[in-house]
Amino acid sequence: MTEMAVRELGVPRELATEAWAAALGEQTRVECALVGIGKQALAQALAADKPAILLAGHSYNAYTPEASQSVGKKLSSMGVLVIPADCLMPDGAGSTVWHFANQILNAASLAKRHANLFLLSVSNFSCTIDAFTQSLLASELESKPYLTLEIDAHTADASVQTRLEAFLDIVQNYRAAQPIQAKLFTPCRLARGGIVISSHGEDMPLTDPRVRLHMLNFSEFHAQSTAMALNWLGLHPGPLVPIDRSQLDLGLQFTSGRECLPLPISVGQLLQINRDRQPGEIAGFIMLRGGAPCVSEAYMDYFERFIAEHRLANMFMVHPGPENDYLGFDPFTLLKYFSPAVLLADILVEIDHVLRVVGASGSLERFHQEWNRFRARATSLDGFSDLLPGFVECLTALPRTRDPLACPKVVVTGDFYARFSPFFMDGVRDLYAERGIILKPVDLTDLFLYVTYDGMRGKANTWGLKPGGFALAKACSRVLESDGQQYLQQWWGYQSGRRNEQRYREIFMNTGLLISMPNNVVAQFEKSSEHVSPEIFGEITPTVGKSLNAEYEGYDGIILIGPFNCLPFRISEAILKPLSIQQSMPMLTYETDGCAVSPAVLRQVDVHIQQVLEHAARNS
Repeated sequence: MTEMAVRELGVPRELATEAWAAALGEQTRVECALVGIGKQALAQALAADKPAILLAGHSYNAYTPEASQSVGKKLSSMGVLVIPADCLMPDGAGSTVWHFANQILNAASLAKRHANLFLLSVSNFSCTIDAFTQSLLASELESKPYLTLEIDAHTADASVQTRLEAFLDIVQNYRAAQPIQAKLFTPCRLARGGIVISSHGEDMPLTDPRVRLHMLNFSEFHAQSTAMALNWLGLHPGPLVPIDRSQLDLGLQFTSGRECLPLPISVGQLLQINRDRQPGEIAGFIMLRGGAPCVSEAYMDYFERFIAEHRLANMFMVHPGPENDYLGFDPFTLLKYFSPAVLLADILVEIDHVLRVVGASGSLERFHQEWNRFRARATSLDGFSDLLPGFVECLTALPRTRDPLACPKVVVTGDFYARFSPFFMDGVRDLYAERGIILKPVDLTDLFLYVTYDGMRGKANTWGLKPGGFALAKACSRVLESDGQQYLQQWWGYQSGRRNEQRYREIFMNTGLLISMPNNVVAQFEKSSEHVSPEIFGEITPTVGKSLNAEYEGYDGIILIGPFNCLPFRISEAILKPLSIQQSMPMLTYETDGCAVSPAVLRQVDVHIQQVLEHAARNS
């Protein structure tokens, strides 16, 4: 915070340091006073052994009378002791990246340990983070009753009063009932050294043929390339499950509907894999971790709880990390094998969109046939490298009707899950292709480069430097320290990613079917940092940066797409809409709910297509 005040606000360092120390001291004093009050109230509640309520939520919702309908005061008037969650001593740092979520979970943990304490959580309408927090509550409290009040501007006072009275009745009945012991269930898990421990306690390596690894199929090319890389490592990918409406419908039966759209689709895919797997199969579900404010940070823990709660035997979550020794390999080996697969998938997505516009009759079908033939024969990384020149020659020979570089092009940015899959914009891709406009989804490589560069930037920032020669020299001078080692690892990963991208793009440039430039993460940071703090980790920075750099990269328009209830999408939209108007860059924003594209959105698409064509004509 001090560095931000000095760097971004121009405050003298001495004054900023004094202000920070004063603010920190006052905050600490207030928090200590609150905890003291909480200890006294908690001791009183436990001694009385009467039902008491732990009131939790975001402080601006749960404790203000305007936002909470005076829930605390209502309960007190009914003779119930109410203890706010911010008066409770925290039990550790918390399991999530969100302050108020950890406060709610701390209250839930306390309620679970004491028979007469019950949780009341106040939420506001359409809060995606609270949707994930509440799924944690259900897992944490099990059969113990708790109340969640979701309040908006239309919530009536009488309805809140009725729900509170009903909740207290449930509490009294619960205390009078005897708990029922459930039969123990042991989830399957991935342990150190890449060892899978089945639900029955059997140990087996991840390379065991019974273990099948499945992945979120947000992109056909990326799923197929990842499966190819898994084979190279001696692992066994499961059948690919295409996204369809049935998975969303199935997932919505097990979720609240408030979560961001990829979650219920992923739940539906997980349940479909569980239903369709072969007898004796141990199914691993590959899940990438995100970062706040994106709630994909919570996906991994959510699915691990989901598997346990629904007793899905011999199914486990997979995320390469130190806790499983990077699947029993090491980070550099995984990078070596997965980097070509991801880069190739990005390039194939681009070629697919190009051929939909410039390909002669049958070219698109031949492209997919050549790709399927290539991946079937590329059974090892060495074989992949040997066969790649022939594959490129086949693509170069595909007939086309015009030069792709002469066509208008639109960059598709936003959530990676939504921007790659045609499921989320059913038929819209074809509307652009029919008018001769090439859509270019931002590469997944762009996101990986952002992650590695952001790690370098954060580490360099602690030294008062920016990523570059001075930061690299600093890291080399601290090579025996953990921060120096971490910077060098991130620097190597970033430089390796850039070199690999440059190499594969040069190879496929010979096809004449590429229209985009290599990803420039540094430019994205510079562009986006004028409008959003780079300290906010997630897809906001690359989304905003890529969109603001679109004119320079030769695009004639932008499509910003995000799933329903996606916080990073809404922040990006709020930043980019006025800027796109100022820069005369045609922009379409679309928040998809997985249903058919509405007529209103299709009208916006028609307008956007016309604007893109006019923009291209002006710049031709």
